[in-house]
Parts: sequence; structure tokens; C-alpha cells
Amino acid sequence: MGRASLFLVLGLSLAFGIIGFSMRRTTTSLVEAQTGYSKYLFARNLARTAIHTTLRAFDRNLTPIPEAGAFNGGSYAVQYQENHDTLWLKSTGMYAESTYTMRVKLFRTTKPFPRVGAAIGIRATPVNFLIAGHAKVDGRNYDSTGTNLVGSGDVPGVATMTSSDSTTVAKEKDEIQGAPPIKVDTSTIDPLPFLDEYKSNADYVYNVSGVYNTVTWGTESNPVIVYCNAGDDTTFSIKFTGNVVGWGILVVRGNVQFNGNFDFKGLVVVDGFNTVVQFGAAGTPQIVGGVIIAGNAGASVALKGTGANAKVKYSADALDKARRIGKLRYYSIIEWYE
Repeated sequence: MGRASLFLVLGLSLAFGIIGFSMRRTTTSLVEAQTGYSKYLFARNLARTAIHTTLRAFDRNLTPIPEAGAFNGGSYAVQYQENHDTLWLKSTGMYAESTYTMRVKLFRTTKPFPRVGAAIGIRATPVNFLIAGHAKVDGRNYDSTGTNLVGSGDVPGVATMTSSDSTTVAKEKDEIQGAPPIKVDTSTIDPLPFLDEYKSNADYVYNVSGVYNTVTWGTESNPVIVYCNAGDDTTFSIKFTGNVVGWGILVVRGNVQFNGNFDFKGLVVVDGFNTVVQFGAAGTPQIVGGVIIAGNAGASVALKGTGANAKVKYSADALDKARRIGKLRYYSIIEWYE
């Protein structure tokens, strides 16, 4: 019995030893698998993060576009190629010994944009409309600089919602050009649904009464959004003097005056009651692109100016550049391989 008991004990010890070894081996394999999977996931997330980072750089018109980066002990690299509105990306995330690659093909386009069918499209009705001094409205299609006529794509100088509003505008017909100069066009888009997005994404906001001297808003290749909010009290005003140059979208509410060499290329939206866009006596102020007067009943809008070349000129090219503001773009997936 003693020898048998000894063999039994030895056998059990061996069995438990094998079982313990197997459990430790299984535990070690499980830990290694979990660790490896964590590294794999981290590399994958880095590759995805690199894509988002690159798209944000495109939206912000960064130059050059970053092609590599690091995060929390890992790194990533991006190769890209663009052709008009199509963008190819190869993104690789690296963490420890794990590497993960994504290949993506995207279609880059713009969000809905107010259709501008005239140099000045008036959505509001009834409207009080005044052109004073030497301010002029020109619906002929200019290039984005406002210097040269394109030769096609001309639009009305002023479009209204009703014939009675056209009669009101016609009092200023000597200062309006276009094809035709004045037209009833009920398809003029009401910009109000777009304004919340423009205001919340504005790159420049002016909401304090005062005088602002010599400012630059964006560039031709990097248009921006500007919001000038003087409110509904006409005694409260925002004034710009000196050289004011801008590209993109300009939202104006209230009494806003441009008293210098004001030159804005893109879309101007007049929002609110008793809004006065005034060109000053000096300089050569102009808006190249298009103006939409929002659909606020009873809106009162005056274009005043004694400057020799104060004008609103229609430009499909300037409007097209304005709609390509990075913040107003989105991406559709054509291909995505991992």
C-alpha cells in the first residue's frame, strides 16, 4: 500500500503539474493574443486618425499637407493624390511591431449653397430699395477679380419677388445693368436656412459698434466666412475704413458702412430689418460675386456711395470660389479598403 500510495501521489503531482503548465501556457497565450490585438487596434486607429487629420488639413487649406505624425507612442504616415474633386489617400498606422494600412478614394464636394441668379437677389417682400450717389449694380458676368467680362452667363442686375417690388427698384434703373436690368424671379433662394451655419462657422465676427481700419479676410485660395452684426438698432453701426479686402461669404446685419477701398469677392447676405449697406465717399468700393437680401418682410436696404466706382458686380467665378470654403465641404466614400 505504501508504494502504491507513493505512485498515486507522484501521478497526481505530475497530472497537476501538467494541468498547471497548460493553464499557465494558455494564460500566457491569451495575454499575448490580447496584447497583439491591442497593438493591432491601436495601429488601425492611428491609420484612421491620419485620414481625419489629412482631411482637416485640406479643409483648412494648410500648406504643405502634413504627411506624417505621432500619437501616444505610435506613428502614422499618409500619401495622397488629388485630381479636381477626387482624393486618394493611403494611410499607414504603426504601433510597436504592428502596422495597419488603409486605402481610401473620396469624392470631395460642397454643401448646398444659395443659388444667386442676379447681381442682387431680393427675397424680402415688400422691400424698400434705394441706390444713392454713384453706387451701381451690374448683372453682367465678370471674372473673379471684377476686372474683365466673361462674355456669357449674364444675369439680371436686380431680381425681385413681385412686380410691385420691381416697380420700386425700377426707380433706380439708371444705375442698374443686366440681362435684363430688373426681373421678377420667385426662384431666388431664401438664405435664412443657411445663416445659422454661416454665423456659427464664421472666421471673423464683428458685433461691437465701432470703426475697424484696414482688414483682410481670407484669400482667393482660402476663402472665409465673415459676420458683421450691428443688430436692428440703426443708431448702432459698424464702420470699416482703409483697405478692406475679403474672399468668401459676408453676412451683414444692421447698419454697416464701408468707407474706403472695400473689395469683397464672393457671396454677401443681407440679413435683418433696417439693414443699410453703405459705400463711403472715398475709395473704389465693390462687391464682386452676388448679393442676396434675406426674406424678412419689410426689409429696408440702401446702397449708398459717392465713390467714383462703387459697384455690385455679378461673378459666377467668385461665387464658385466662395462655395468651396473648407468648412462647407463634405466627403463621400467611393472606395475604402483595409
